[in-house]
Amino acid sequence: MTTSSASPKKAVRKAAPRKRSATGKRPAAKKVPAVKPVSVLIVGAGFAGLGMAIRLKQAGIDNFVILERANAVGGTWRDNQYPGAACDIPSNLYSYSFALSSKWSHLFAKQPEILDYLEDVSAKFGITRLIEFNTSLDGATWDENRHLWVLDTSNGQYLARTVIFATGPITESKIPALPGLESFTGEMFHSAKWNHDYDLTGKRVAVIGTGASAIQFVPQIQPKVKELFVFQRTAPWVLPKPDLPLGDRSKRTIEALPV
Repeated sequence: MTTSSASPKKAVRKAAPRKRSATGKRPAAKKVPAVKPVSVLIVGAGFAGLGMAIRLKQAGIDNFVILERANAVGGTWRDNQYPGAACDIPSNLYSYSFALSSKWSHLFAKQPEILDYLEDVSAKFGITRLIEFNTSLDGATWDENRHLWVLDTSNGQYLARTVIFATGPITESKIPALPGLESFTGEMFHSAKWNHDYDLTGKRVAVIGTGASAIQFVPQIQPKVKELFVFQRTAPWVLPKPDLPLGDRSKRTIEALPV
């Protein structure tokens, strides 16, 4: 005789009802930002960052991205727009060896021309589309297990084998902590953030510092201000800049005989 015993039945669990909002609609699921893996990540879209990106492309490396916290390329030539801003190196030397230009209007190029040059080069070599604008780098950690950089940005997370910093040494303007500055009621700004809406005509103006920026903008504002005071800690050595306009003949010569 054989006997069998019935297996005990398992209790069936009912799924908990999904919560609904006051409107009766289910809340939308939170989107988790995707992690973006790249081979190389470049920080900064100024002269150094654009040049590195172009050379990577020419070497056959296309899996890279450039992070730029501003909304345009140019670096210091985008940010510094004070009166008289210009290069202190001859224009034909202050350019990429693989993208020489004969369009400079002066021997020492002015800021707007240099910015135009960088924008043109970035577009010509297909770099602009590879730039993540309005994106800041908030943190970078080396993952020893994966041998990767983990990079937190304002636009999600990246993983990269190589990180190249092309941010420049003086990206942050600084107002000196001078006693009484907080109670000054007049107009005040840094030369790197020049207030073009404020007219200096007939004003008493004080300039603190005699670096490369002051050397350029002080002669520009001196004729229009009522009084001008320049405060310096250490006197710089300054030689006259042999600048001159470049006409069509000079431009043709530069194009035919690039340096």
